[in-house]
Amino acid sequence: MNSAQAQSYQLSAYVRSHAADFMHNDDKTDYQDFNWLDKPQALALNSLDSSALVVSGGHASAKVLASVGMLKTYASAYYPYGYDAQGHQVQYGYGNGTAQATFFDTLLVTSSTLAEGTPVSYRMDLSINGTLSSPSFESGGYLSADGLAEMRLRDKDSGQIATLSWDAKKNATGVYSLILNTQVGHTLTINGMLYAGADVSSYARTGRNAEADFYHSAYYQLAPSVAGLNTTGLSGHDFLATAVPEPASYLLLGLGLAGLGIRRRLKA
Repeated sequence: MNSAQAQSYQLSAYVRSHAADFMHNDDKTDYQDFNWLDKPQALALNSLDSSALVVSGGHASAKVLASVGMLKTYASAYYPYGYDAQGHQVQYGYGNGTAQATFFDTLLVTSSTLAEGTPVSYRMDLSINGTLSSPSFESGGYLSADGLAEMRLRDKDSGQIATLSWDAKKNATGVYSLILNTQVGHTLTINGMLYAGADVSSYARTGRNAEADFYHSAYYQLAPSVAGLNTTGLSGHDFLATAVPEPASYLLLGLGLAGLGIRRRLKA
């Protein structure tokens, strides 16, 4: 059995701030990361904070605050316009900030009152709050701001999977939910991911700044169908939902994770 299959919980994240000024041969990158696999640090609040600044004034920043069940990311970028009033090129470069955090945990479906094999279910809630700067995209890709989130429940015994993908450009903030049917005695895996990205180049015309601010939340919680079902992962984190989402604010979904790219995928 390889390490990915044997792991019981994990928290990982990275931040990357990159600014380039090609006219002055100035290029700055600040990359930081952590990866806690079956380590108690996964339950602590872990932070990363990066920034990059070049001669032109172009700059970028990215930061993460994360623990199992709670992810926060932020990214921003700025770059001055590349041409003066006469159409002469005076700047040539870009700023780019990216931040991503993911967690993985394992949950044993146990109960002190229900027999093994009893059908039960779990609802997983994603509570997310944040903003993208406007405009969030410019034709040609010279300016962009992105926010993405994912969650997944998988029954390791039956192979059943429930997944949800969230995109700040398409979906409102709030509470989103999915449901997985399982049985007492089965083992579940729980995954969550949050990504923020911002990019501006000297060619951008609609704005000089881009920002993806999801440093307020994403919280991942579980609501079992029967009181007393286990909600604590092998990490020691209790995913029990403390409040029931209002019907108007949550959406039951079973969306695939394809199309978001390898760097944004959840671990199997």
